[in-house]
This record gives sequence, C-alpha cells and structure tokens, in this order.
Amino acid sequence: MSVARPLGVSHADTPRRLEDVPAPVAVRPFTALELEEAWSDWSCYSPVLADVMLVLARTGLRWSEARAITVADADPEEIVVDKASGERSGLHALPPERVRHVPVSPRVRPIMRRIVAGRDADELLFTTSFGTPLNRAIVLRRLNWPVTGRGRHLPDLRHTAAYLWLEEGVSPGTVRSWMGPTRLAG
Repeated sequence: MSVARPLGVSHADTPRRLEDVPAPVAVRPFTALELEEAWSDWSCYSPVLADVMLVLARTGLRWSEARAITVADADPEEIVVDKASGERSGLHALPPERVRHVPVSPRVRPIMRRIVAGRDADELLFTTSFGTPLNRAIVLRRLNWPVTGRGRHLPDLRHTAAYLWLEEGVSPGTVRSWMGPTRLAG
C-alpha cells in the first residue's frame, strides 16, 4: 500500500510501523557433526559442490570472495582473499584493509589439494562440475538446499567457520582477523 506524502517529504521522514521493519535473521552456524552430515547429503547431489560448501564452512569465505579466488590465491594451507566477484557486480579488488590470509583447516586440505592439482594459476578455484563460475541460485537448487541446508542460510557457512575456530580454542582476535571486516546492518 502506498502512503501519500506532501511534496518535499521523503520516505525517511515517514514514520515506520513495527511490522514494516524486517526481523533480523538469526545466525545458525553448523556444529562440526551437523556440517559433516550436511556435506554427506550434499555429496549425494553434487560431490564437487559439496566440497565447495565444506571449504566455505571451514574457511569463512564470503560467497562473493569464493567466486573470485583463483588457483594462484590458494594452496592447501592458506587462501589469500584479495578480491570479490558479485553475481551482478563483477570482479573487484578488495581495499587493502580487507585483504586477509585465511588458514585451511586440516579437514579440507585434501579437498584443496584435489581442487588445485593440475590447474592453471589464473583459473577460478571454485567452480561447478562443468567448470563454470558459481551461481548462488543454481548451486542451492542443485544441492536441494531447502532440505539439505537444515533451515540455514548461505551466510551461516561463514559463521560456521568462526564458531568452529572458537570451539577449537582459536582466540577471538585471531578469528576476527581471519574473518575480515564485517559490515553490520543497521
């Protein structure tokens, strides 16, 4: 329903009703066991995409960062995050204060070794089984996310990494540096 406003009065000047304010989305990281169960389910749909999701959940990469990382940016021990690629905005370098080095957990090192093996340095690291760039809608549909995602949202994979690092005894400051700056909605 449209609300008529006098000339010169913006939306910002119009009072908002409580029901118009979107509810915050709860963060629901996977536990280590839940993540392994989800990975097993995802693997039934697409082993390649299941591995991508597991790496995201163990590294804290944002979706746009995962879409931009090349083979040259990664090795089995560490990923250098220095660029991002939105599905509509294209590739862009991150500002220096957002560049970070993210460790690769022992759980996903064999996956990383397999992903980088025999590939050119300029190739995208994470792709579909056809070698095409990741597309959020297609990946979630391919993995039957409404069922296999267990009520979670894609950003919960990022929060899973932070949760698991803290569970493993990594200091909050170190986790913060691995996760990179976060913009809070407000």
